[in-house]
Amino acid sequence: VDYSRIFQFQNFKRTKRKVMDGLEEEGVIPGTYVTVHIQDVPREAFASYNPSRPYILFTLLPHEHKFSILNFVVKRTEEYDAPVKSKDPVTLHCGFRRYNVRPLFSQHSQGATNNVHKFERFLQPKGTAVATVYAPIQFGPAPVMLWGVGGEFGVDFCPPLIATGSILDLDPTRILAKRIILTGHPFKVHKRGAVIRFMFFNPDDIDYFRPIQLHTKYGRTGHIRESL
Repeated sequence: VDYSRIFQFQNFKRTKRKVMDGLEEEGVIPGTYVTVHIQDVPREAFASYNPSRPYILFTLLPHEHKFSILNFVVKRTEEYDAPVKSKDPVTLHCGFRRYNVRPLFSQHSQGATNNVHKFERFLQPKGTAVATVYAPIQFGPAPVMLWGVGGEFGVDFCPPLIATGSILDLDPTRILAKRIILTGHPFKVHKRGAVIRFMFFNPDDIDYFRPIQLHTKYGRTGHIRESL
């Protein structure tokens, strides 16, 4: 039911530009000192107000109450050396929002064919990666921080900062492809060919992978000639 609510823009960049241009027509110029009066404040919020701490006010832009697939460009911090696996629970802090997610990591490859990107099992220590999550829509630019889940480190322990980054885009059509190695058992070996078993179990699959070059662990290469 949640994934049926995924919202997709016909042109995300054009919608973002339209929303941002509308902000210049209304509101206050940045850097202006203003006094804000809030009405109908819940009693719980008034009781928890502490003048010594900053009180943050925010509002939602158009479409930011909807859910979609967000992609973030993140880079691991040097202080955190534990492995970070895809689908591990983390706390995502993006702009004024903070929620628990299980991100999928993939390579940050520009101009990928058919929008297909290689899936990464772990967030690598060096370089950047793309974290994909199902979350409320948010227009950038906005800083992103990934924190460890506090429950794993105890109540009094501050969760460590895993990675930092920024919003990349909002693209539900991004495909994360896993790399799989198909292996077979040599049944008969001839001078210029070999019969391989247990690599495929369907002639249609053999025809599909016919153009792919095969290789052995000793460096010999070849192609599929026919299915038996």
